[in-house]
Amino acid sequence: MANTNLTGNGTEVFNSRLWGGVGDDDTSWLQSPIGSNAATGTICMGIVDVVITDGDAAAAYDLALSTNAIVGSELVGVLSLHNVTTASGNAFAEAGMVSTTTLIKFTGVGSDGDTIRITFLYR
Repeated sequence: MANTNLTGNGTEVFNSRLWGGVGDDDTSWLQSPIGSNAATGTICMGIVDVVITDGDAAAAYDLALSTNAIVGSELVGVLSLHNVTTASGNAFAEAGMVSTTTLIKFTGVGSDGDTIRITFLYR
């Protein structure tokens, strides 16, 4: 897929692994091997700023697009959408609640060219 109604590939604000979730049969969630910082089965938290082309139309950020600021294989959940340009443009709703395993879909409520901050959990 691809980004929809977004200019560019976003700007990474924050991207970090969360040290909490593991597979049901995994006992090596801290580090395996020790010192590797390679926790298995955990999720990550990403925050990305994207510029919406048409401020009041549907948009999508594709986690699977290798050129995007943050890339992943599975969307776990969208935590928030925040318009950092237009204060009155913050009444976001996911676009029909149809985000997929890699697409974060939403409908803009601000102006053309506004910067939208998306906070999400992913693998």
